Amino acid sequence: MYSLQSLPLISSSSVHRPAPAKQPRLAEPRDKYPHIHTLSDSLTAVRVLSSCAANRDLRLGSCIHTNILKSGLHTNVFVANSLMDMYAKCGRIEDAAKLFDHMPDKTVVSWTSMMSGHCQRGAFDEVISIFWRMLETLQPNEYTLAVILQACAQKRDLKLVQLIHCHIIKTGFVMDAFLQNSLIDGYTKSGTLVAAEKLMKRLTCRDVVSWTSVISGCVLNGMVEKALLFFFEMQEDGVSPNTVTILSILQACSLINEWQVFQWVHGLVMKAEWRENVFVMNSLVEMYSINGYFKEGFQIFCNFCFEGDGQYLSTETIATLLQGCSHSKCLKLGEQIHGYLIKHGFFPCTIVENSLIYMYAENERDDAAFQLFRKMSCRDIVSWNTMISSLVKGSSSYQALMLLSEVHSNGGSDMIYPDFVTILASIQACSSLASLQLGQNSLVDMYGKCGRLHLAEKVSEEMPVRDLGSWNSLIAAYGINGNGISALNVFKQLKNTGAHRPNAITFTNILSACAHAGLVAEGFEIFNSMKREYSLEPRIEHFACMVDLLGRAGRLEEAEAFIQKMPFEPGPEVWGALLGGCGLVGNLDIAERVAKKLSILEPKSRAWRVALSNVYASVNKWEDAAKVRAEMRRSEELQKEGGWSSVEVRGEEFRFMVGDTMHPEARMVYAVLKGINEHIRDACRIV
Repeated sequence: MYSLQSLPLISSSSVHRPAPAKQPRLAEPRDKYPHIHTLSDSLTAVRVLSSCAANRDLRLGSCIHTNILKSGLHTNVFVANSLMDMYAKCGRIEDAAKLFDHMPDKTVVSWTSMMSGHCQRGAFDEVISIFWRMLETLQPNEYTLAVILQACAQKRDLKLVQLIHCHIIKTGFVMDAFLQNSLIDGYTKSGTLVAAEKLMKRLTCRDVVSWTSVISGCVLNGMVEKALLFFFEMQEDGVSPNTVTILSILQACSLINEWQVFQWVHGLVMKAEWRENVFVMNSLVEMYSINGYFKEGFQIFCNFCFEGDGQYLSTETIATLLQGCSHSKCLKLGEQIHGYLIKHGFFPCTIVENSLIYMYAENERDDAAFQLFRKMSCRDIVSWNTMISSLVKGSSSYQALMLLSEVHSNGGSDMIYPDFVTILASIQACSSLASLQLGQNSLVDMYGKCGRLHLAEKVSEEMPVRDLGSWNSLIAAYGINGNGISALNVFKQLKNTGAHRPNAITFTNILSACAHAGLVAEGFEIFNSMKREYSLEPRIEHFACMVDLLGRAGRLEEAEAFIQKMPFEPGPEVWGALLGGCGLVGNLDIAERVAKKLSILEPKSRAWRVALSNVYASVNKWEDAAKVRAEMRRSEELQKEGGWSSVEVRGEEFRFMVGDTMHPEARMVYAVLKGINEHIRDACRIV
């Protein structure tokens, strides 16, 4: 059920543990910060700010900033650079960006500090964007090039690595040892190990960073045997490995999955100082556990955690151990780990709690699993799937289906929706109960979400008896695929049969279908019939569908007037639907009014900011669009993981992101895509 990998490991201080009660903090006397009284020149200011940055002392740094403003030293470019670096290293990248934007004269150090700040927080696209802007006015130095190479390496952007390499040669930095290591790292992470190996052989002095970059690159690209060969060459070269090297070697050994290799690397770890390193010990435990040597991994866990001084394994490693207890049917060991977790304050922690539920369920302790599930303060879809699948396996299929209904009713508030694992578990539950009806409904829902309408129709037609859920599933399937006419036909059939009365879900599905198909008149007729014919009071989701319907039709003024007449206060979903309509027709006035309301209702939401940025872009307000996007990039609360899509080809799933070039046939993919775009443009010209 779980796919646990060798993840980054953590020390005891970073394990998820309950925070101590906060004590009231008294104002600190100024005498605690004697530097504040002595900022008489820029040199002192730079020195103190550098100390704040190194110690991550944001409180003192902010006090120094106030004093700098009073003394007028903020106009000094060296002081401004130090201030920006301090904020960036203290995790306040938005404050650093504000300083950067208002700097009248930016030096190479200014640009490099800003790039480095974004790189530290993983905003690699922003690093590259700043680099291109810098090239318009200034040439980078070796430190700037090192930062951009780090961003390229993390993005695995081979073309950009090659461009930077050419620039390094052209500008004469090619002999810089630090840049050479950065290039090796960039090439290895981008999958071009041949180029990295050539660079390695040309180096006159290969240090631990050079060797580690190549070794980790080999592991990253699945060349684990070659990684070990490089490790042996490294030792022959007289270079001692560091922690990062050992972590890469442990991952390589885990992928090789040979007992003799495990014993060799285990001995290597125990003979050196790494036996007390929490990162290394986490990896060692996981190496044994995920390859089926559970007892060996558990022994290391016991030796390290119970004999060590305040040392803890990471939650991911604990989850791997619990998975081992599940597969090995070791209930007693699992209970011991559970007790250890309670004693050392690991809860609440979703990943560990999910693993405990799975462990108890696999050991036929469904009562303990269900009790844990109900006590969880935060559940994700894995929690629900684990519990539902466990109930199905334990012949409690009816309870599993009841739990499935809770996912629909309660899970949605936490943005949790059933996935394919949920649907397959529900079909299995229906099969166990011989409930053909429920199973067929799940299939209609699944095929509709996959865009396989012909299969959804076929399943629906073969149903001996249709309940209301089956009608709703088919209407939703047509709606999400933009086939509003077919959705209306099904809705009419439902009414004509007279066997079931449409409920609130039915009306949500059919109104959404009308919105996607632009059927305004039909949508209003159905909306008005809710109360008139079925005595159903429209809820907020029905009003949101109507606003979406008018917005997609370009009738924004009507949509705004419709909102004003609502019998209750409109929520974010209603205003969001109107903002989406503004993006389709480029109505900036209404969009800005709506955005102000959403900024109050959902101040931390990305959704309406993205929609507002799209509206600005649709009317060629590129600077305003860029400002909104920049605000999202600067704020930690508005960051999100990059989105990806997937496509299944001959049974194999391929995931990709915007501008992705990692697929081995990426050039052919883009060539075909280019050809399709050209055909579309030609067709548009003919029309």
